[in-house]
Amino acid sequence: MTLHIVSQSPHAGSALRDCLDAFAEGDAVLLIEDGVYGATGQHGLPEKNTYCLSADAAARGVTIAGTIQAVDEAHWVSLCTEHTPIVSWFK
Repeated sequence: MTLHIVSQSPHAGSALRDCLDAFAEGDAVLLIEDGVYGATGQHGLPEKNTYCLSADAAARGVTIAGTIQAVDEAHWVSLCTEHTPIVSWFK
């Protein structure tokens, strides 16, 4: 089970789209930094195992869609320990 971490806005590049193309059953997606702009519910994210770093969303004024689970840094660490490999998407 892969943890995909997306840190780039879906409006600035292809990171989120590339991540979703590589997403497989059992994987998880975590949106951080400018990647939280993808948490608005308009980008076709999986309904399960999709997370958004709440501090980054709050800092950017992003309202997290109801199908996405808001997490703090401690939960982020837990996700990292539960998944292998971890892939960062930022281009």
